[in-house]
Amino acid sequence: MSEHVYKDQVLEVEPTGIETVAEEQRHGKAWHLFGVWFSANAEIATWMVGLTVTAFYGTDLRSAAIGIALGNLVGFAVLGILATLGPRYGVPQMVAGRLAFGQYGNIPPAALSFLAGVGWFAINTVFGAYALQTIAGLPYMIALAIMLVLQIALAVYGYNLIHLFERASVVLLALGFLALAIVTFHRTQWLAPFNAHAPAAAGGPLAGFIFGAALAFSYALGWVPCASDYSRYLPSATNPRAIWWYSFVGCALPCIVLEIMGAASVTAARSVDFTTALPTQAVSVLLGAGWIAKVVLLAVVLGTLTANCMNLYSGALAALVAFNVHTKRALAALVVGVIGAVLATLGGHWQQMAIFYTNFLLLLSYWASPWAGVVLVEWWMRRNAPADPQRVAPWRPGFIAWIVGLLASAPFWNQAWLAGPVARAYPQLGDLSYFVGFLTAAIAMAVLLRFDARAVAAE
Repeated sequence: MSEHVYKDQVLEVEPTGIETVAEEQRHGKAWHLFGVWFSANAEIATWMVGLTVTAFYGTDLRSAAIGIALGNLVGFAVLGILATLGPRYGVPQMVAGRLAFGQYGNIPPAALSFLAGVGWFAINTVFGAYALQTIAGLPYMIALAIMLVLQIALAVYGYNLIHLFERASVVLLALGFLALAIVTFHRTQWLAPFNAHAPAAAGGPLAGFIFGAALAFSYALGWVPCASDYSRYLPSATNPRAIWWYSFVGCALPCIVLEIMGAASVTAARSVDFTTALPTQAVSVLLGAGWIAKVVLLAVVLGTLTANCMNLYSGALAALVAFNVHTKRALAALVVGVIGAVLATLGGHWQQMAIFYTNFLLLLSYWASPWAGVVLVEWWMRRNAPADPQRVAPWRPGFIAWIVGLLASAPFWNQAWLAGPVARAYPQLGDLSYFVGFLTAAIAMAVLLRFDARAVAAE
């Protein structure tokens, strides 16, 4: 297929994989990114982040809301910056990461990004399948199969169809979750105190606030490794400030609202045990079984599709980068989708999936947080220097800085699978590892670049 065929064709399978997008294929507007990122985050997994803060960690609602807002604002500010690299370099985010990490040093982060994409794909599919099962009365496995086919089809067709689908879904998703927000916030007990009997309660309100900020920050950074995947076809002359604003607002707006809504649901639906219940049960308690409830559940299904086609698409790109292969991107999306489908079959055991979801979300940012600190400094140091991510040295300072950030964050890790010595000794501090890893890696990267002038010069 010749290069000029794809461009803005929606029903053509995207031929470009991890190669640089040629200027003649560039198209689109910066404002398109608002719809893409809004729809990707207007989904039930976002709601579950806020739910986790109050249901599992027992955080009082006011502290949870402040922490959630703060974590999202910081995390998505980073995403907006990296989204500007799309039109600048014309490559996926994990390819751009080679500038900081080098050809070989970039392999571990790319592999982890691939695993993250598969994990999010599996988790979100479970939520969507349960919602579809509730609406249509289908057996779980049939509902799961329908969700998988639709998501994989979107990812296989690629960039243009995903962009159109995301932008077209904005209004329906906004209306569906608005209905849930009105009922939830009407019943919310805003002065609900810290719940010391929550399954993972530790440290009181301060720890809860930090957990809220950390979980929101981690969720935001979960998207950062694919920030430029959805802007790389934009013309190279596209205004970077416009890219930042549309990406930032498109992400932060739905995440802050939905996560606070999820946290508030614990006080709004007191008859539901959120540590074991399905999200659909909470919707039923709040909205009953009428048509409004079905509209909200349809929004859950749609939100699963909008988030998961991007998880699958970016996961496939990350896999190509990790294994350094230039096979067909569509084939990679299909293979990654099959892997995610196998993982999603575990969704028949909801309590196990809830535990897995919480731990997976925490574990995710233990690598992504210092990674984001590294690439952010790389962007700042190289902001006025020409570069080609396709031509880099085998190793760059970013790999060392990333490892330093990971090691520095380890004592602060605080989750069921692993708790560091600082977290065990001072539970009232919550989980500071995300912020420690991010800042340490950023500082280490800045220092290393000072000693390696070649890292900020053109290859």
